[in-house]
Amino acid sequence: MDVEGAYTLQATPEEVWKCLMDQQILRQALPGVEHLEALGENRYAIRLAVRHAPLRGSYEGMVTISDQDYPHCYRIAVEGESRHGPVRGEGWVRLLRREHNTVVSYQGVLQVGRAGLLPAPVLRGTTKMLIQQFFLGLADQLRAMRPPEIEEATKLAVQPDRLSPQHQERAWPPEAVSAAGSGLQARERTPLHSLVRRLHLGGGDPRAEERWVQTIRRTAMLAVLLLLVWVGTRLPRR
Repeated sequence: MDVEGAYTLQATPEEVWKCLMDQQILRQALPGVEHLEALGENRYAIRLAVRHAPLRGSYEGMVTISDQDYPHCYRIAVEGESRHGPVRGEGWVRLLRREHNTVVSYQGVLQVGRAGLLPAPVLRGTTKMLIQQFFLGLADQLRAMRPPEIEEATKLAVQPDRLSPQHQERAWPPEAVSAAGSGLQARERTPLHSLVRRLHLGGGDPRAEERWVQTIRRTAMLAVLLLLVWVGTRLPRR
């Protein structure tokens, strides 16, 4: 199964790289991680408990990082076992600087269990959701690493209601703004953030709006997963 995608983080490639190589941060960001231990340089033992069908169960194995080109890219390989059978995967992770943000893209192949045992659309959807949860957790860790003065400064950033309509669609909430150089740059605002603001779900509080966005996003991912499971149960068996 091919796995690929991208996620934008509000941090420099150097900061993102540091987080991706930090065991403590990975323990906080990885969904379902029960154990993570360095066995040597760039080699880790890991155990995960996945609670989402059809991948529900315990996974245990080794993760190897190689071909590192700091802070641009590295190769990752996974080998382990689960109740579904062997787990094999490998691919590349790339970090691309985009103004004051970093686009993390990943591309590779993943095999879970015996070929054909799990419906490919359902497997791909569940894997995508778990990766999305990881990046959401990583974004939370990066925000927590901000110096207090930067966090306070973001609250005084440009107010969205003073911007033109086209800029309102591209502006993030004040707490998502970072200081860079001599000024503040606004992050790109997603349509989901705009919807939450229009519905007044956060009462004008950027932090409450962000919580609403995360809740809606996770609910939507769960709904998509349930739909994929429903479709998978109706695929003709060979």
